Amino acid sequence: MESLFSPIHNQHIWAHELIKKYNMTKNQYYYMAVIMRQSLDYAIDLGLIEVNPFSLIKIDGKRLFRKTKKKPDETQVFFHEELEQLVKMTWKDFHNRTKWYELAPLAVLFQFQTGVRIGELCVVRYQDIESPDYIHIQRMFRRDTKEVVEHTKSGYGDRQVILTATAKKIIEAAKQRQVELGADCTGYIFSTNNLPLSYRSVSDLYRKYSRKLGTIQKSSHKARKTFISALLDGQININTVREIVGHSDERTTLGNYCFDRHTYSEKLNMIENALISQKISFVCKKYSSVFK
Repeated sequence: MESLFSPIHNQHIWAHELIKKYNMTKNQYYYMAVIMRQSLDYAIDLGLIEVNPFSLIKIDGKRLFRKTKKKPDETQVFFHEELEQLVKMTWKDFHNRTKWYELAPLAVLFQFQTGVRIGELCVVRYQDIESPDYIHIQRMFRRDTKEVVEHTKSGYGDRQVILTATAKKIIEAAKQRQVELGADCTGYIFSTNNLPLSYRSVSDLYRKYSRKLGTIQKSSHKARKTFISALLDGQININTVREIVGHSDERTTLGNYCFDRHTYSEKLNMIENALISQKISFVCKKYSSVFK
């Protein structure tokens, strides 16, 4: 950091050398830079410096950033058939009273209906349901420190998430089970012991279901990507999707969370059907002799 503030140091060279040294992608540089940029903005507020040096840095991204290829769809989302099978397994686990936290299967189902992050999922409370159709996502559970903090991960802040009819049924099922067990049904929605639902209870279920589906391991984060991709497939406005999932920028939503949930054969059929309107196949068939 000393060299960054040096009067004779060229900030552009400093940043470029840093990117080359660590072979950074655009996202990696952004995550590093946003911390420093905000810290220096705070230093201005305290009167320690007059100008944020980062405001002077211009990056030649096309030439410097390491190129990344978007990961294959099949590794990032649950396909339709996979999700259908997973839902069946989840409900079965719930009714069979799985030993790993009684309400964890319902939490998994809830994530597919709301797209909340796992840290938010573990600490949703009944008091967060501020209207019949919305739940207020305003806190998260930190896995490393085991503490509940009254804010979410994103700089976007807290948000209102729509409760679908299915999401409401899941909440009702959780409350009924809590009543059966004599547990608190006014605190955490997916808890039977007044404590936040653990990360492990949720992640273990995702590992279990991935094994049963015979697919690569897909985590709770893949469920969030599946939710977002489903909304986009349903032609929900991108700004609405961004707000629901708590992204500050729609580029994050489209660039990192938008994947095709269809298998190869489904894609092929969809493309065939989409091109029928152009009548190219009909014309080719009519004049097929030309192509022989």
